[in-house]
Parts: sequence; C-alpha cells; structure tokens
Amino acid sequence: MIIQPFTSADPTSSSPFPRSGPSTAGGADLSKGFLLPWIQRHELLVYTVLAYSISWALLIGGYYSTRVGLLDEDGLPVAVMIQVAAAGPLIAALGLTTLTRGRAGLAFFGRSLIRWRVAPWWYALIFLGIPSIMILAMGWLHPGPIGDALHQNWPRLLVQFPVTVLAVAAFTGLAEEPGWRGYAQPAANRRYQPLVAALVVSVIWALWHLPNVLFGQGLTETLLHLLATTVNGFVLAWAYNATGGSVLVVVLLHGAQNATAQMVLGLLESAGEAPSASEYYLVSALVFGTLMTVVAVLTRGRLGTPAVLARGADR
Repeated sequence: MIIQPFTSADPTSSSPFPRSGPSTAGGADLSKGFLLPWIQRHELLVYTVLAYSISWALLIGGYYSTRVGLLDEDGLPVAVMIQVAAAGPLIAALGLTTLTRGRAGLAFFGRSLIRWRVAPWWYALIFLGIPSIMILAMGWLHPGPIGDALHQNWPRLLVQFPVTVLAVAAFTGLAEEPGWRGYAQPAANRRYQPLVAALVVSVIWALWHLPNVLFGQGLTETLLHLLATTVNGFVLAWAYNATGGSVLVVVLLHGAQNATAQMVLGLLESAGEAPSASEYYLVSALVFGTLMTVVAVLTRGRLGTPAVLARGADR
C-alpha cells in the first residue's frame, strides 16, 4: 500500500494517516463559517473535551444519583449509563468525524475498524505475546504459585483466554479505541513528533480513567493505574502507526491487555496468592516501558510511523 504524505486533504485517500481538510461531503457545509476551521485547528482539544464530557457526566452523575437514592446501583439505567460512558470516546469520534468530514470521513473511519490485513506477528503478539510477557514477569515474582496454577489450568486457558480477549475487545476495546487511537492518535500525529504524539494521547487516555476513584480505587492504585495506562498507550500507538492505521488490531490489543490482567491475577489467586492490582500495574508499566524503549530506539523514535510522515513539527 502506498502511503500518501500529509499534504493530501482528501478524506478518501488510501493513506491511513489522512490530513484534516475542509471537505464535509455528505455532512453540514461549515467550510464558509468559523466553526469547522476552528475545530480543525484544535481537533485534539475539542475531541478530548467532548469525550471527557460524555463519559464523566454519565459516570459522576450516575454515581451521585445512586448515593442520594435517585437510581438503583444494580438497576438497568445505571448499567446503561456505565456502558454509554465507556463509549464516550467512540461517540465523540463519530460525532466529530460526521461534522467535519461527512460520509467520506465515516467511510474511512469504518475501513480502519476492519483493516485486518497486517503482518501475522501482530496477531501472535495479541494472543500469545502479551500474556506470555506478563506471565513470565509475574512468575518471576511468584514462581511457585503461578507455575502450579498454569500446570493445572492450561487446557482451559487455551480456550478461555482467546474468548476473553474477543469479549473484552467487543465491549471495551470497541468503546474506546476507535476514539483514542482511531481519531485522537492521527490528530496528534499531525501535530507532534511520533513519541510526543504517543505521550499526549496516552496521558489523555490515562486521565480519562480518573473517575475510578469514585468506585473504591485508592490513591496508590490510581497513580499506578495511570502510569501503566500511559505506558500501554505507547504500545497501542505503536500498533496503530505500524499497521497503517488498523484500529481493529488496536482493539484486539486492548482486549489482550485487559484479558491478560484478569488471567494472571486469577491464576495467582487460585494458587493461594493475592497480589494487589497495584503490583500488577507496576510490573506492567516496567515491562512494557522497557519494551517500548527498545521499540523507540529500533524505530528511531518513529514508533512505526513512515519516515516521510514522521515530521510532526514541520507539518
């Protein structure tokens, strides 16, 4: 596939890194006003505010509604509010894409969700690499328990883990990644150098999780969760860039990250160990931070972005 440089403003371009343009084919004609140009100049800021507003309003509003007795915390309305809040990044991305790029932009957005033709090793990383890395890392800290648990449960895990990855990808990955990596990452790539772009989106993504403190997450766990999320954001940015903008791969990778945490902590718990979520977050941050340092060095800081496009400050 030939990747076009950022000078193209055509949202139907074959490039997985399209540049924002004034076209709103199939959408509202805002090109003669001030709104569309302003949004395009500040698209990452506008997207962040919109995604946060949708998610935080529902989560915080729902939380306090249950505290004062307006809603039953186990009722259907609260469950729906939580799922819609989780999809805040997706809703914001769809809304802004429709507004600024119309049907052509939505078609491009949709193609990124089904871009499956990537190097096979990405799928190996998702279904084998991510869990193996964390099993080895946590196994180094808890060698006996995790070894025993794997020996007793490996036939079941061979079936259960891929299913869990797909389930998490369908409900969590699809709710978040079309927004964070499908919309925010290319917006940041157009503005910053690849490493800075990955950092910016990863921090925005991590801070979006702050309402978790309302649901029992302590200070240490919150800080380590933010750290691990930021580091893993670099992994997702690298995957998006290196696969030519495949949101599908990123969605599955997100699913693998979450499913691996469930599996590893579950294995240790079944063996009589009970490591905290904070310990897992710290180990994850250290392991994948090391991995991404190696990737950054090997790619000369491009994180998979084609060399012709890795000129963020010059674009």
